[in-house]
Amino acid sequence: MKIPNKLKIGGHTYKVFLKKEWEDSKDEDGYCDVTKNEIVLKASMSQSCKEVTLLHEIFHALNSVLDHTVMDSLSEQLYQVLKDNKLLK
Repeated sequence: MKIPNKLKIGGHTYKVFLKKEWEDSKDEDGYCDVTKNEIVLKASMSQSCKEVTLLHEIFHALNSVLDHTVMDSLSEQLYQVLKDNKLLK
């Protein structure tokens, strides 16, 4: 999947950034800032990790009250379905 520069999510336009500089203390591979309508992904990840992380952050934008473990599971599972069925380009 091509990582887009922007996405429409829930009627809002989110800017998507690949960030090269990353604080070493952060364990996360990305984050969603719903107040700024931004999704930021760690640029140094493999393409598949960027794609899964993007799905995870989209879930954050859609529903920020879901448990983080549930979002991790859903994003991995959805990615696998999309990949296995050749729905990603």
